Amino acid sequence: METYRVKVGTEGELVLPIQLRELFGLVEEDTLDLCVGSEGKVFVRTAERSVRPLSDFFEDLIVSDLLAKGCSGDCLKNKLLERKLKLSTILDRMSEEAYRAHKNGQAIKCWEAQALTSLGIENVPKGTYDVRITTSGIHDLVVLRKEELKEIISVFESLEQDPCVFKKLRGPYYETYRASFRCGTKECRVVYTIFEPEKLIVILTVGARKSIYDRLNGIA
Repeated sequence: METYRVKVGTEGELVLPIQLRELFGLVEEDTLDLCVGSEGKVFVRTAERSVRPLSDFFEDLIVSDLLAKGCSGDCLKNKLLERKLKLSTILDRMSEEAYRAHKNGQAIKCWEAQALTSLGIENVPKGTYDVRITTSGIHDLVVLRKEELKEIISVFESLEQDPCVFKKLRGPYYETYRASFRCGTKECRVVYTIFEPEKLIVILTVGARKSIYDRLNGIA
């Protein structure tokens, strides 16, 4: 276990080392809980963030699931809110894990993913943003058809230049967006988070809209 030493300021403030702030993806105004154990040891953990219900994303699929389970009236309304809050929290957790993976050297440049290199793609960065993808995102690419991968290439190129042109998701604490495209009759999405100070974009998940919804619901 690593130990970090910090000093208490004149007004009781603590300044966390940058290594810890980066490890936990902490930004200004985040809240931490200080927990005192029975042996007098102090543990630090991140408190709940200002997560709101996920809006404009998957609502029709959530409602369909709840109706199939017999929910209606107030039950439907309450369960819908509960599900949307859960999805926001899951996306935030994925953002934190993706950022840590990047810091630990476990996120590669998106163009280095084997699913794309197998198409003979040789990309020269066209923008100021560094687009990275984690192991889970790489697995998402593997199951896609060649036609879908070609559509994703144009999305990645757009992200390098201006990731904010796509729709921002309302609800998650982090700056999380989704890019949409169609391949035949299939609705597909690329979900990603922007870490603006570093001009970094990390791809969280890629694929058909329904598949992403099922994947997120499968995360505990």
